[in-house]
Amino acid sequence: MSSARQRFNTQMKKRIYWVLLLLSAVGVVSACMLTLTVAMQYSMRQAEQMICDLTDTISASYSYMEQEAYLEMLACLPDNVRATFITDDGTVLYDSDATESEMENHFGRPEIQEAMEQGWGEDIRRSATTSISSYYYAVRLTDGSILRLSRSYSSIRGMVVGALPGIAVILLLLFGMALYFSRRLTRWMIRPVERAVRALDHNEEGGAMYDELTPFVSHIRAQDQQIHDQRVTLEQERETLGIITNSMREGLMLISKDKTIIFINPSAISMLTGRKADVYEFQGHSYLLVNRTSELHECVMAAMEGDSRDEVFTLYGKIYHVYASPMMRMGQVHGVVVIVLDETQQRLAERSRREFSANVSHELKTPLTSISGYAEMMENGMVSSMDDIRVFSASIHKEALRLIALIEDIIRLSRIEESPRQTEELQAVSLNELCAAVAESLQPVAQKANVQLHLEGSVPPIAGAEAMLSEMVYNLCENAIKYNRPNGAVWLTLTDGDGEIEVKVRDTGIGIPEESQMRVFERFYRVDKSRSKQIGGTGLGLSIVKHVVEYHLGRIELDSALGSGTEIRVYLPK
Repeated sequence: MSSARQRFNTQMKKRIYWVLLLLSAVGVVSACMLTLTVAMQYSMRQAEQMICDLTDTISASYSYMEQEAYLEMLACLPDNVRATFITDDGTVLYDSDATESEMENHFGRPEIQEAMEQGWGEDIRRSATTSISSYYYAVRLTDGSILRLSRSYSSIRGMVVGALPGIAVILLLLFGMALYFSRRLTRWMIRPVERAVRALDHNEEGGAMYDELTPFVSHIRAQDQQIHDQRVTLEQERETLGIITNSMREGLMLISKDKTIIFINPSAISMLTGRKADVYEFQGHSYLLVNRTSELHECVMAAMEGDSRDEVFTLYGKIYHVYASPMMRMGQVHGVVVIVLDETQQRLAERSRREFSANVSHELKTPLTSISGYAEMMENGMVSSMDDIRVFSASIHKEALRLIALIEDIIRLSRIEESPRQTEELQAVSLNELCAAVAESLQPVAQKANVQLHLEGSVPPIAGAEAMLSEMVYNLCENAIKYNRPNGAVWLTLTDGDGEIEVKVRDTGIGIPEESQMRVFERFYRVDKSRSKQIGGTGLGLSIVKHVVEYHLGRIELDSALGSGTEIRVYLPK
């Protein structure tokens, strides 16, 4: 505000200075022109009076002198005075500026006519002989002849023009004085305003020498305070709005009526361009610079017509839902508000829930169908011997155990997914003891499958949920045993890495095809469904492993080749 007032003060000072200087210059020039005009008129009147007086004086001596002596006296007159002696019939006997014989008869001249009639006459005209504008004064002499004296106005003007250098010097002096006094007067006039400005800048009372400025200063001070309060409020609101929009996970973009970007937040840039960039790279440019997806373009065009529109599209491997609504003002569309939502996780979760429901229904239906079939056969008396009863009962028991295992895995998986990670519930877990216990519990299973289970390495304790980690290691080792070859081997290796612990399970089993390696951690996914049914797998083991690793903020990697075995590495932070 201080700089703005300073600029205003400077501009006002310049304006006052130039106005005063212009008025002074106009006054000086006008005064000089008026003085020249008056001087010119005065000089002309003086010259005319001088001609009249000189003519009357010379004419009075005509009666005492002879004509030749009289003409010689006329020849002695000043050069700027033209003397003409004319007879009573208009013949020119003498002229100081021309040859008498070449001059025409002057009887018809106005001043001659007047002199003949009343004794004297005068006229102002352009001379036919000299082609110069002159003043003529004629007097009738005692013998009836005419004496005429004249003086050209050019000589009068020449006298005035000769005075122009002096006048120019005076004009320059006056203009210099105008410059000086304009500057001094400007400073004197602006000093109270400057004092008032300083008082406004330093929030002081008074400051103006002019009483007329006091209401003006008070009003400015009140407006200044009001503007300051509004500016602080606007800055706070803008800062708050900036924090909100920049922190939004949703993308927000405002598009003007001419389809240029008014505002765009970092989330919208990241979603629509697939990279991080400065917002100023896009503001003021067409929204097509951000993204040219047809769905986005159709939504914006519909909103420009006054209709809200939303579309779903896939971009850079993610699923986005874009909403476009018109910005209305006085019933007219002045722009478009675009909101972009990342619905990738939501839609994947919905798809996962649908698949989970379908898979659970299918997995539960298969053993229940077998149990129902065997029970129906026994109910209808289709079993005739105890051997058949034992076979059917064993099948029912096997399917029931499969159902129980499936339900327990579903419960465990749901418990892990729904349990939020709470740091205070984590405890120190010795992976050495945990893996040794798991290996010992799986020895009977390994012996039955004719597989060697080896435990290697030693690591320090980590913070974690012991039950989840135990189930993770158990599922990895159990899968390695189940999908191994006869006389195969499984290695459970613990490695102390840089900032993390590696739990590695490697086997010499049948391996996993490359096209299935990305899906083995999905629920109910089986590489070989027939083999899974033979060994009693539920398809949830590796899904449970994945969720346990995510719960512990770790990561999991898989390397496998069909027929060459599988290696799964789990990295847990220390």
